[in-house]
Amino acid sequence: MKRSIKLVSLVFILSMLLVVAACSGGASMKADKTTVAPGGSITVQWTAPGSFEKNAWIGIIPSAISHGSEATNDQHDLTYKYLSKKTSGSFTFKAPKKRGSYDFRMHDTDSNGKEVASITFEVK
Repeated sequence: MKRSIKLVSLVFILSMLLVVAACSGGASMKADKTTVAPGGSITVQWTAPGSFEKNAWIGIIPSAISHGSEATNDQHDLTYKYLSKKTSGSFTFKAPKKRGSYDFRMHDTDSNGKEVASITFEVK
């Protein structure tokens, strides 16, 4: 009985991990730091599915901007870089000069797409 409960628990955990991976579409990001000086360098390691458009992009957007819409993020991005059909890599960005909270946000396309991942960092 205990063995079947452990097996059911393991199956449940694995299924939840698959749901999380499916929801993110295989997109992920990790920054080398969570705080940076104004104008300092910050590097983002990223992965993306090969199904993303050539013009999929990662940009810096103020954290106060609502999440989800690529078009909205595109109106407020401070800088950005295209993924160019690569499925992994790293980009080094220059942090904004104004102190505050910002996000790296990844988008599946630059043509009215959606935000698929984000991470927050502070400029201080």
